[in-house]
Amino acid sequence: MSEQTVPRHPVPTGASQAEMLERYEDDRLGHLLSSARRFGPVCELTEGTVLVSDPALVHDVLKRTNTDFLVTSNIRRDEVSGERGDPGTEAWMRGRRATQKGMGPAALAAHREWLTEETGRLIADWRTRSSVTDPVAELERLSARSFTRFCFGTRDPGSAARRTGELLAALTPIISSPFHFPRAIRRLMPRYRRSVDAQKTLERELRRALDAPGGGGLVESLADAGLDPEASVRMLVSNGLASYRVPAAAVTWTLVALARHPAVADELAGRLGGAGAGGGPGDADGDAGGDPLLAWTIAESLRLWPPNWLILRTANGEQSCGGWRLPPGASVIVSPYVVHRTAPSFADDPDTFRPERWSGMNPGPGEYLPYGIGSRWCVGKALADLELTTIVSALAREFRLSVRTMAERPDVRTTLLPASLTLGLRPR
Repeated sequence: MSEQTVPRHPVPTGASQAEMLERYEDDRLGHLLSSARRFGPVCELTEGTVLVSDPALVHDVLKRTNTDFLVTSNIRRDEVSGERGDPGTEAWMRGRRATQKGMGPAALAAHREWLTEETGRLIADWRTRSSVTDPVAELERLSARSFTRFCFGTRDPGSAARRTGELLAALTPIISSPFHFPRAIRRLMPRYRRSVDAQKTLERELRRALDAPGGGGLVESLADAGLDPEASVRMLVSNGLASYRVPAAAVTWTLVALARHPAVADELAGRLGGAGAGGGPGDADGDAGGDPLLAWTIAESLRLWPPNWLILRTANGEQSCGGWRLPPGASVIVSPYVVHRTAPSFADDPDTFRPERWSGMNPGPGEYLPYGIGSRWCVGKALADLELTTIVSALAREFRLSVRTMAERPDVRTTLLPASLTLGLRPR
């Protein structure tokens, strides 16, 4: 079959590109989902920006990352090569492999003990309240401490967790902006300079922690892989940013789902042993297989509200995607939020929270990607799974939850977050 030119999203009569962008900004998730449902598996949203939503094509694009489809910007949207063979790309991939190796079962099992104690402290605080406003913020602080503890072992991480949060706050206006300015202009912008200063402050704190007395932790795996201290710091900055908000968002969305589905929450609490039960479900590697309902609940929450809701790639020259021809340099958008609502495996009531759908389900390639796939998949998945199972199971045992307030549309500026959320708390 000959290749086809990607169909263009129809521009309404009289609408300008700026008006189309405004509509996207008004409801990013809704715009992408409606585009996929109306215009098919591959659609050019605006000139040079292509949405890919067919699972097989999504799988193809992400599997060809670092060769045909590139990650061409860093956390500040500065240009990078992203191509295999580039020294920067190779060093980055070596760091990712070392990170994955450092998240072995023994390390995770030891970390579970620490995390269970820390979650117990959070529960003790929540027991004194009838509600918690902005639970994401409190869970972010827990996940940030979890990451620094896992990385530095018995060394004192100092203020690394707090500095990571400050850097993420400084980066948010840059990441969330739909506008991409030339590098020369970008570097003159106050928000850009603030992000640079925040990163330098975090890097200084990480260097201090690396030199602190103590041992163990992920940093030793990075050193054993041949990363010098500066390369380790770069990897810790990136992984720390990902580990700060993403697990907190995933936990919070799961709590929202349990609050809105009390029958599921009650059954789950009963399976987990009720309030005060010790330990956590799952195996030492963080797998939620210790209880099927817990595993299904988390999987369904990640399906409906994947924290990483947008994946971007750049076509390395002219590329094909199935039977479609993508122009050189095309920006390729993959949205797990969209794929999880349009993939065949989830065709039965795709917008509804139904954990039982995961009984015996095995999604096909490209249908389920809360952690991404391909060479740039989320390397911290094992630690994130551990945090999800440990924290969700403990909170589900202890509390009956309700949604007091929550905005209709989530916050999509960076990670997919519930907006204006207040959770009601009642001890079980």
